[in-house]
Amino acid sequence: MTRVASIAALLGALAVTGSASAYCPSYTLSSSNNSYNCGVEAVPGTNPSVAAWQALFTTVAQGPPAWGNDGPAVADIGQGCGKPEPNTKVPAKFACELLKAIAMAESGWTQFCVPTTPADQVGGASRTIISFDCGYGIAQVTSGMHIGENPSYNPQRVAAEPLYNLATGASILAAKWRATQCVGDNQPTVVEHWYTAVWAYNGLAYSNNPSNPNYSSTRGVWNPTVGGAAPYQEKVFGRVEHPSGDPPRWESVALAYPNPADVGGTGAPPALPEPSCASPTNCTSKRSVHTSNCFGGPIEPGTGGVAGHAGAAGSAAGGGVNAGGGGAAGWTSAGGTGGGATGAASGKNQSSSTLSDEGGCQCAAVGRTPSRGSAWLLALLGLSLLGRRRARG
Repeated sequence: MTRVASIAALLGALAVTGSASAYCPSYTLSSSNNSYNCGVEAVPGTNPSVAAWQALFTTVAQGPPAWGNDGPAVADIGQGCGKPEPNTKVPAKFACELLKAIAMAESGWTQFCVPTTPADQVGGASRTIISFDCGYGIAQVTSGMHIGENPSYNPQRVAAEPLYNLATGASILAAKWRATQCVGDNQPTVVEHWYTAVWAYNGLAYSNNPSNPNYSSTRGVWNPTVGGAAPYQEKVFGRVEHPSGDPPRWESVALAYPNPADVGGTGAPPALPEPSCASPTNCTSKRSVHTSNCFGGPIEPGTGGVAGHAGAAGSAAGGGVNAGGGGAAGWTSAGGTGGGATGAASGKNQSSSTLSDEGGCQCAAVGRTPSRGSAWLLALLGLSLLGRRRARG
């Protein structure tokens, strides 16, 4: 899918300073400015606290077995690529570091806020954030959210329930995993193995190829406080290494990158070897890959490749979040309440848009500017926090 230019420097700075609520669109069904046919009315609700979001991310990272009826159904994904593990089908699970970074890029961790635009929606009760092109909630779910569309998930719950919205975004990412070729041995618990799926989340296009000449050949790891041009997947990986918030919403993880020579020169990369480059353009220095912190153990350099180890579901090491398989307390909406009472945060707070395939969703995120005049005006005025990288199908 074609994507419009990014204003990530502005949006990243706003997210880091915590002014995520400075810009809150709500192009709801009943708005006279609803020119993209957004099909679901905004739902009143209170945005979850950072601690509550942490518990929700922990639940969603464990996949459908953890979220149950609080999220959409998701088909199993492949694990293993014969390097050496044979490919098998397993329930979807997700690297929580990527979910958190993508959600920060998409919405600044916002499901509900008091609208600042369009004019006929300004003020009033806190309600669903809805971008001009119908991206709903924290994951900015777009496909299936227009009048006349019938997605496999429930659009009303996408608008009303933070956990359901976040799980829907994860289900789109799972569809991208199924639609793309292996990275390394294709282990869902290894953060770097999601490289091509994250690329696809924003569209398998040459615009996101690391060798695209629009990007500096000497760029390093992308930093949201600095900004600059970079492929979408590099911006997500860079956010993982440079977390937002004070204190940081997730632990910094110095991810490894694939060799650009292996990626090729198109928008659809082949199966990739184990990532080992220290930056998108530096393969002289090396890094190991990492097991996601959602699956146990502190993230530390591993021996011979994968760092960390598998652990108990629902725990994060390093004094982070401890959450059970249920939902999280701390958020409310007209569409229902959280799915569980666990999810208290301990230690420091920890805190991920979209691509195109059978998943049937289009997601845009924070960091992408609208291509229409009114949205450009908002960006120029410095109002656009909702950087759009929508999940697209």
